[in-house]
Order: sequence, then C-alpha cells, then structure tokens
Amino acid sequence: AVDCTGHGVPGALLSFIGYFNLNSIADHAEKMNAGEILDSLHLGVRKTLKQDAEDAEARDGMDIALCKINFETRTLNFSGAHRPLYYLNSQKEFIQYKGTMQAIGGKPARKGKEKNFENFEITFNQGEKIFFFSDGLPDQIGGDDGRKYRTGRIRELIEGNPDLTMPQYRDLFEKDFFEWKGNNKQVDDILLIGIEF
Repeated sequence: AVDCTGHGVPGALLSFIGYFNLNSIADHAEKMNAGEILDSLHLGVRKTLKQDAEDAEARDGMDIALCKINFETRTLNFSGAHRPLYYLNSQKEFIQYKGTMQAIGGKPARKGKEKNFENFEITFNQGEKIFFFSDGLPDQIGGDDGRKYRTGRIRELIEGNPDLTMPQYRDLFEKDFFEWKGNNKQVDDILLIGIEF
C-alpha cells in the first residue's frame, strides 16, 4: 500500500519512479526481507530524484506498507515507512506492528539520523488476518465535531468484529467511513487492504 506526496504531475511522476524502482528490486529480491526491500527503494528514489546531493531541494517521497508473503513456509515479512500493519491472530488478539518513522525518499535526513527500515517476520496460521492502509482513511475529517477518523477507530472496528469475512469488513468500513465523512469533502485518496490466510 503506497501513498506518494504531491498532486498532479509531480505526484504522478513520483508514483512512476516508485513503481519502476520497486518492480526492479522485487525482480531480484528473493533473499531480501521487506525491510531490505524498503532500504533499496529508499536509496533508489533518492538517487533518481537526486535527493542524495547536499544541495538537494526535492522533498517529495512516499509512505508504504510492504508485505512479503511465503505461503509454503507460512511466513510474512512486513516493513513500513510511516505505515503500520494490523494483525488479528487465531486467538482473535489484535497486534500492531509499527512502521519506521521515515519516508521513502524525501528530504535528506540530517547527518547520522538516517536509519534502516525495521523488518518484522511473522509466522501466520490459517484464518488469521492482516490489514494495512494509506493515511487517507485515518486523516478523513468528519463526525459530529469535525475530527479525524484516526487509526484508533480502524483498530476498534477490526478488534470489535473479529469473525467477519473480508467482504464483510469491506462493507463495514465503507458504511462507517461514509457515515463519518457525512457532507465533508474527502481529503485524500484511500487505500485499505485486508488479507485472510
């Protein structure tokens, strides 16, 4: 799940740069975990946009939640750039894996502040569920007092309805989102991905 900064032509250009860089990395990523893939993507975007130069002015970047799933070994690698992964295990326990607080690309970090993207390796069982999303959903303004939808509301809907199928979750989130938004303008693109194993 990827969300690029910028709108119009700059946003579209960054989307293409991210898309082609990620595909190129994925073609050779058999032995890389999700964190290493994001490290490579970060460097690729920075190099393409010449953001690695000292006088770089380009500040555009992207947030991403990336999952690499191996169904044979039942392992999931997750890494996020400003995005989390929500995991509902077979005991119906909710677990949050926080992404690294750093974007892909963007303004060069101050000296010594750059960090690698954290990788989480999870062994999953049949019937367990994962959810990841762009910031457009939690940032939506609405409700009775014009507050943000927020990540806590997403968590509550997942945790409070652990037995739903993915189509039922889709219907639940769609209904809840539009009721929350009301007559307010949609503030951003929205992407919510759910997978049941």
